[in-house]
Amino acid sequence: MMLLKRLLDFYINSSLHVALAVLSFCVLTTYELDLNSSIVLFSAVFCAAIVGYNFVKYFGLAKFYYRSLTTKLKYIQLVSALSILGLGYAFLQLQSATQMLLFFLGLITFFYAIPMGLKTPKNLRSIGGVKIYIIAFVWAMTTVALPILESQLLLNFEHWILIVQRTFIIIVLMLPFEIRDLDLDQIYLSTIPQKIGVRNTKIIGYALLGDALLLEFFKHQFDQNRFLIVVFLVVILILFLAKSTPKRSRYYTAFWVEAIPILTLGILWIMVLIQKA
Repeated sequence: MMLLKRLLDFYINSSLHVALAVLSFCVLTTYELDLNSSIVLFSAVFCAAIVGYNFVKYFGLAKFYYRSLTTKLKYIQLVSALSILGLGYAFLQLQSATQMLLFFLGLITFFYAIPMGLKTPKNLRSIGGVKIYIIAFVWAMTTVALPILESQLLLNFEHWILIVQRTFIIIVLMLPFEIRDLDLDQIYLSTIPQKIGVRNTKIIGYALLGDALLLEFFKHQFDQNRFLIVVFLVVILILFLAKSTPKRSRYYTAFWVEAIPILTLGILWIMVLIQKA
């Protein structure tokens, strides 16, 4: 059991789990929009998520405690280094528009952790009230806009509906984290639970999920599988958000909540297999 726990902790702490969540949303987009699947894009998104999250989480530790890094952190550095190599290889094979957007999102991630200048010592994360929206924007553009651009398409009205819908879903996906960290986050971060409380945060989340479901009816073509997937995603997010409290363990959010996109993709694959049978 201890070995399994250590493996699970490494899987979570090395950002492999969250990278699979990002990748799952990306694959869902290619299915919904019937885009050409690109292993190169999927590889770039997966590796970029690992690099970005590990950079944000461990840059300070690696900088100030390099000589005393634990074995666990050194393994995480190895995963990050391999991901950088994979990202570099995949990046060179992407469409130029995809490269430009990916580079822009990389800059946002960089300044999310690093101060933006001598006169503005704050990084993006420390600007009160914007953290969750930055994360949602980066996730939405990564998982919706990148696959569209890689398929050499221009963003149209339906694509923007999907981007807004995905943004709402990702904001709600982040709310259990903000509720969990209510007693830990610094006041200056001005997270949603800090400003309006846990109960009102959940109400806002339910409203956003209702809006996300409503947006499905603004799309040009109704697809039963696509609608059922959105319904499943909304229902499971409601359940997890309803059960969220500041007392929940880190596994509730870092594993189970972040597993929701992975589980949703699994449900989609099962539905497709059943229909083909």
